[in-house]
Amino acid sequence: DPRLFDGRVLLLPDRGLSVISDIDDTIKISEVADRRRLLRNTFLNAFAGVPDMQALYQHWQRTRNAAFHYVSASPWHLYPCLSEFLAAQKFPAGSFHMRNFRLAGRDLATAFRSPRRVKSLHIKNLLACYPRRQFLLVGDSGESDPELYAHFAEKNPAQIEKIFIRNITAEPATAPRWSRTFRKLPPEKWQLFTTPRELQ
Repeated sequence: DPRLFDGRVLLLPDRGLSVISDIDDTIKISEVADRRRLLRNTFLNAFAGVPDMQALYQHWQRTRNAAFHYVSASPWHLYPCLSEFLAAQKFPAGSFHMRNFRLAGRDLATAFRSPRRVKSLHIKNLLACYPRRQFLLVGDSGESDPELYAHFAEKNPAQIEKIFIRNITAEPATAPRWSRTFRKLPPEKWQLFTTPRELQ
């Protein structure tokens, strides 16, 4: 086969800081809660970034030498568009972890598997692959990121440094959801934010 293909490899040291970041509504405006708007933002509208998130990630990369892992339940077919979007927005380069999907056979049967399950498998693999690295988990409140991240922080307290949740549902810090979700974690282990500037 005479064809040539290129790719990028992320080589990480045994110790250091890694950021596991959701994509939709965390760093890219997708409006996942509204199916019609989600489809428009995915296939019709130009991708739009969440203001100042790239500056926050650049800050972590510059000050803490953070590596980045972008985790999404979107299918791999969107990778070229998402990769170009992150580069254009000047997000740090990183590894991508997305849903395997084909319009055939077993993949079609699992096409609508819950996003939480897809992300959970990727996060579990990352934590197992880098047992001595510290992790920041960054997501949003639109779906199940808080509950998923809390689960991993409970199971892997030495690896998870902190959870950051972009509060797109405008739930106050005293809302029952947060006391229920993070009841087993110390208060300093998680933080809600509205704008990324709150985290710098």
